[in-house]
Amino acid sequence: MPIQLRPKARAQTARKRDAITTIDWLGLWGLSLGFCAVVLAGIADFVGHDNIGAAFILVGTAGIIATIVCASGETDSGN
Repeated sequence: MPIQLRPKARAQTARKRDAITTIDWLGLWGLSLGFCAVVLAGIADFVGHDNIGAAFILVGTAGIIATIVCASGETDSGN
């Protein structure tokens, strides 16, 4: 007589595998863009002594990231 596996164990394995392989590419792009902006603002501030230029770099990058995230249409429901 064959022994059947419990379906719940298979479903949990599939959910764990899907959760591990999912990468938030938009979030990763936002982090990398923010890191690049901080580096460029640091260069503008320390090397060129340009505080206003560094502020424009940071504010402009924050605006770009906010625009792209809002335009993506994805909402976080807290799950």
